[in-house]
Amino acid sequence: MWDGLSLYLWERIKMITGKQIREFRELRGLSLRGVAKFCEISPQLIGQVETGVKPITNYNYWQIINGINKAFAAKQNKESE
Repeated sequence: MWDGLSLYLWERIKMITGKQIREFRELRGLSLRGVAKFCEISPQLIGQVETGVKPITNYNYWQIINGINKAFAAKQNKESE
């Protein structure tokens, strides 16, 4: 699954914490469900990652961050119509 370069890069990526993910999401006025619509992770798991109940994985991290970005873009598009 991991090649040498991917593992090397993963070990050096500084991810934000679950608490910071929540702040990032809330600053954009997004709900857990709204973000979950744009990623392959349930709202429950997103909440568990944000509160530290579940550890964040590389996959979860990128799914959530991309979900927040996509949900925010969709929100901005709706507001500009």
